Amino acid sequence: MRQTRDAQTNLFDFYADHPMGQQLRKLSELLDRHPIILSLLEGDFDKKNVRERGARGLSLESIFRCLLLKQILNVSYYKLAFHLADSQTYRTFVRLRPSCFPGKSALQATIRRISPETLEQINRQLILHGAHKKQLSLDSMRIDSTLVESNILDPRDSQLLADGVRVLSRMMAQSAKVNDVKLRFVDQRKKSKSLVFQIFHAKEPAKSALYSQLLACVVLTLKQVARAIETVKESAGLSLASAEWLKGKRSFKAQVSPKGPNPKL
Repeated sequence: MRQTRDAQTNLFDFYADHPMGQQLRKLSELLDRHPIILSLLEGDFDKKNVRERGARGLSLESIFRCLLLKQILNVSYYKLAFHLADSQTYRTFVRLRPSCFPGKSALQATIRRISPETLEQINRQLILHGAHKKQLSLDSMRIDSTLVESNILDPRDSQLLADGVRVLSRMMAQSAKVNDVKLRFVDQRKKSKSLVFQIFHAKEPAKSALYSQLLACVVLTLKQVARAIETVKESAGLSLASAEWLKGKRSFKAQVSPKGPNPKL
């Protein structure tokens, strides 16, 4: 039968005299001052089909604290089960009974039952309490998010430079539709794209030479953009569309200006 919390304390409970142990102790005291958290957790655990007999299982309080500990340590369920069996500080924070040693399957099955909506409500309660006690400043707050691995490649310096050349050249090619004057330029898009492909597949000694050629494409594109900006500014009857075009050119030009080779080509 699953309980909301274990009221009986353990004689062997203690927090290590270590910054991590003291941090967990303060976090535990903070959670004790918000019993509404346990009420919010009850909605995710259906008590209608709970048997009156059998194993007690983890309490709702222990399940939530296991979730917090897992996020703090940034470990898998397998390692979390080991830490809970090995560390008395972690067992004290989670408030496990002396005879309770949950495995990875039990931890995963119970922790995953806590819904994102419930976590959002708990987070809102803690933030409102901190703001009311003037412990938090709503003017500047940083929210951590859980990152997951994806199939997106890491941004490389060569790819970013080629993207800048591509966008600036595209804006130059479309300038006749916006401005009254047609701009002449040497398109570097095809060459920069080819160099990025070669840099990605080349061996380390050849990367520097190819990267220098890419920088030359970027510098040439930037010079052409500078001339284009002056030409548009000198043309009579500068329209609103031309002003917006100039603004976009200046801002994007500042972002792609080469600042020297990057170790991650």
